[in-house]
Amino acid sequence: MVPLALFASTPDGSKAKCGRRLTLACPRRRAFTLLEILLVIVVLAVIMGISWPRLQGSVAAEQLPESTRRLKALIAMCRAEAMNDGRQYCVYFLQDGSIQMRVQRDPIEAPQEFVELKRSWANEEPLLENVWVEAVQPLPDGPAPVLVDDDVIEFTQLDTTPVSVTELEQPLELLFEPNGACGSMRWILRDTLGRGMLLTLDGRLGRVQVDKVESLKAEDVERPPKLDAAEMQSLGVKEK
Repeated sequence: MVPLALFASTPDGSKAKCGRRLTLACPRRRAFTLLEILLVIVVLAVIMGISWPRLQGSVAAEQLPESTRRLKALIAMCRAEAMNDGRQYCVYFLQDGSIQMRVQRDPIEAPQEFVELKRSWANEEPLLENVWVEAVQPLPDGPAPVLVDDDVIEFTQLDTTPVSVTELEQPLELLFEPNGACGSMRWILRDTLGRGMLLTLDGRLGRVQVDKVESLKAEDVERPPKLDAAEMQSLGVKEK
C-alpha cells in the first residue's frame, strides 16, 4: 500500500497539507508455481520425445544427397586444381568405403610421391557419417562411358556391375592429370537407410552423372568394416 497525502489550497495560493491520507493499492505480480513449471517441463519432454525420432530420420535422410553433392564438388576441385597447379591429384577409394585425397609432391623431383592435401576445401569430409562407397568400377577409355550428340551427353549401359570395395586388393586410384584428364569410373554410394546413388564420371570431360539405384532394407545393409591403423599403413594411406 502506497500512502498518498491530500493538500488543500490556501488564499495566498500555497498548499496546506491535510490530515487525511489515502492509500493506493499496487497490483501484486503473481509468480509461477512449482506445479506449473513442472507441468511445462513434462509437456516439452513429451513433444521432444515425439518429434526427436522424426528429426533424426530427416537428418539421416539428407546425408546421402549431401554426400553426393560433396563428392561431385570434390571431383571438380581436384580436376581444376590439377590444371591450375600443374601437378597430379589423386582420389583413393578405400576398402572400408571411405575416400582420401593426395597431391603430387613435386612433378619433377618426386613424381611418384603423393602427400596429404592441405587445402581449405579438402578439410571437409566428402562423405557424411552414415554414407560410404559400397562398390566401384573403372570404365574403359575412349567413347565407351558416354555418347556425345549435339552437346547432349548420354551414358551408355554397361554389362558389368561395380565391384564391392571389400573385394579390392588395393585402394582404387582416380588420378587427375595436369591437363584435366582422368580415368572414367562409376561408384555406388550407400547409406544406413538402405538408399543408394550411382555416380558415373566421364574422365574426358570431368562430368558426373547421378542416378538412383535400387534401395535395400535397412536391416540388410552391411557397412564395410573400418580399416585399422596397421592396414592403413600397409596400404600406404594415412589414418584419419
